[in-house]
Amino acid sequence: MAKAPIVGKVKTRLCPPLGAQSAALLHESFIRDAFEKASSVPDAETVMAYGPRGTASFFRETACDADGFMLQRGSHLGERISNCFDRLSERGRSVVVMGADSPTLPARCLELAFDMLDTGHADAVLGPTSGGGFYLVGLLSPQPELFGDVVWSGPNVAAASVEKAKELGLRMHLLPEWYHVERSVHLAHLRAELLERKVTNRAARHTRERLQSFVERGLL
Repeated sequence: MAKAPIVGKVKTRLCPPLGAQSAALLHESFIRDAFEKASSVPDAETVMAYGPRGTASFFRETACDADGFMLQRGSHLGERISNCFDRLSERGRSVVVMGADSPTLPARCLELAFDMLDTGHADAVLGPTSGGGFYLVGLLSPQPELFGDVVWSGPNVAAASVEKAKELGLRMHLLPEWYHVERSVHLAHLRAELLERKVTNRAARHTRERLQSFVERGLL
C-alpha cells in the first residue's frame, strides 16, 4: 500500500529538515524499494494498492512489473487495509499487506509472514513498529472485525490489533520490530543505517541513493 509522492501531501513531518519537494522524492524512493522488496519474495504475486485517485499512471510506471494494481478504498486506514484483504483473498491464497515507510526492513520479514500463514502456524501475522504501529499485517482470510475499533492515529495500534485478534480467536504471530520513517529522528536513524555505518545495509538502494544525493547537495 502506498500514497503517490505528491509534494506537500507526503512525509510532511520530515519538513524540516527536508523541504516539501525533497520529502516527496524520498517518499518515491521508499515506494520503489518497497516494491522491489515485495517482488523478491518467492512464489508471491505483488499487487500495488495505490492512492489517491488519479495517480495510477505513476504507479504503473514505477511498478511496471507488478501483477496487479488497485485503488485503495475506505475512509480511514483500517477500512483501506480491510478492503485490500477482501479483494485479494478472492484468489484463495494468504495475503500480506505492507506499507512503504520502512525502507530498510529485511525481505526476510515478508518471507516469514508467508511461511507462518502458509504452514498453518498462524491465522494472522503482525510486524510491529517501534512507534506502536505496524509495518505489515498478514491474514489467511479476511477479518474485517480486526480493523474496526482501532484508533489509527494513536500510539497503540499494534497492541490494540493483537488484543482484537485474541478476542476473535485468531492465532497471531508477531514478527521482529522495525521502524517507520515518520519524523526527523527516524530520518537521522535511516541516514546512519544507510550511509554512515561501517557495514551499511545493502537493501533500500533507491533510498540510499536519494539520501546520498541530498547530502551531496547540502539538503540534508
